[in-house]
Amino acid sequence: MASLSHSLNIGSESLMSNRQGIDTTAHNIANAQTEGYSRQDVNLAQKNPLSRNGLVIGDGVYVGSIKRAHDQFIERQVTKATTKNGYSDKLYDNLQDFQLIFSPELESTVSEEMSGFFGALQSLSSTPDDLTARTVLVDQANNVSASFRRVDSEIKEKRASINDTIAARTLEINDITGQIAKLNVSIQAMELTPDASANDLRDQQDRLVSKLSSIMDVSYYQDKDGMMCLRGPGETLLVDRRFASTMECQINRDDGGMFRVVNTEPGGGKSWDVTDKFKSGEVKALLYVRDDVAKPLLNKNNELATVFIKSVNDIHQEGFGLNQFADSIGRGFFENVRDPANAAGEIEISKLIQSSTDAISVASSPNARGDNVIANELLGLKSKKLMENGNASFNDYYANFVGVLGTEVVRSSHARDTDKIMLAELKGRKEMISGVSLDEEAANMIKWQTAFTASSKVITTVDEMFDTILNMKR
Repeated sequence: MASLSHSLNIGSESLMSNRQGIDTTAHNIANAQTEGYSRQDVNLAQKNPLSRNGLVIGDGVYVGSIKRAHDQFIERQVTKATTKNGYSDKLYDNLQDFQLIFSPELESTVSEEMSGFFGALQSLSSTPDDLTARTVLVDQANNVSASFRRVDSEIKEKRASINDTIAARTLEINDITGQIAKLNVSIQAMELTPDASANDLRDQQDRLVSKLSSIMDVSYYQDKDGMMCLRGPGETLLVDRRFASTMECQINRDDGGMFRVVNTEPGGGKSWDVTDKFKSGEVKALLYVRDDVAKPLLNKNNELATVFIKSVNDIHQEGFGLNQFADSIGRGFFENVRDPANAAGEIEISKLIQSSTDAISVASSPNARGDNVIANELLGLKSKKLMENGNASFNDYYANFVGVLGTEVVRSSHARDTDKIMLAELKGRKEMISGVSLDEEAANMIKWQTAFTASSKVITTVDEMFDTILNMKR
């Protein structure tokens, strides 16, 4: 009877082991389309043999472990590639937005409107006392002013939008790191024995790290207890076992209210300004566009407006107008700018000229209606090299900084395409290792089902043997 009980135990444990194989296979099939899921494998192990009547006999099988198909080396490569792709993708998208502000397809570009302004001056120089020519010049000057203001406003709006996005990303970072820290606790609770593996929770943790790596550069490792420790920009600690850091944005009043990113280490440790520590990822791209693209574009637009206003005003103040302005000088064509750093946002035509085109000064001597000397001097500004230390005209200067932006857009497009290809290739390699093949799982299901049926047969046979012995006693 004892030997039959042993056989029954072997059959029962074999039944349970093969049932676990069926359950795991079903779990794999159910998660075949789940992003970041790693295929799980049941590893069966022989039980230690028994010694009976001088013989060593087998004691069946048990589930040694259930492990996920996972390659840490590939996973780290995917993480790095995800960070690079997050950077190049976000950089290209935002640079494109700025390129649209200066798109040559727009009829109201600063360059086009300045050309229209000098074209109107050309007409006025031919007929200095013509009311229509003077009115057209005023209209063109208003167009130039509106164009400068439009560019200034759109750059500022886009920069503010990027700034808000950075703040939103910091909240997202805090949410992700908090979840990773909580998973550390759950994983430790489930992996109390050496062979226990919280496969699904580790998959969730890997997905969170992948999501976080798209936002910023991260590095990670497991401590002696299998808990993940995560570091971010400048090697600042983001997750330490069950604790997560807090990342926040602080207003920098020296830069128009733009945010600085500050990270407070887990457990209320030290706080670090990590704004300049980001090396890659979406936040790095956002910071770069905000500070190294948008800000210089604002400055260049303001510098162009400042020099343009000053140059026109300097010449115009030396001229005489018509009628009540025919014997007086000292009028600027544009209103004086209060803040050169915001010249493009403040530019507007003189209120005197807005109220009367007679205030336009194109004559070099008083009461000289046909005098066009000042008009010709103003017209000469079109080709005069007043920008970049006397090396560029207005249009040259504009074309140069817009061209630099265009070149950077093209370069970022190429980088984005390259990074996408690299990431797709690495994800393909990861999928070959960790992905679920429905054909393979169908074959595994048949294998486990066959073994389960055979185990059931063992139990049925032993049960019949028990009945036979019991009937013999009767």
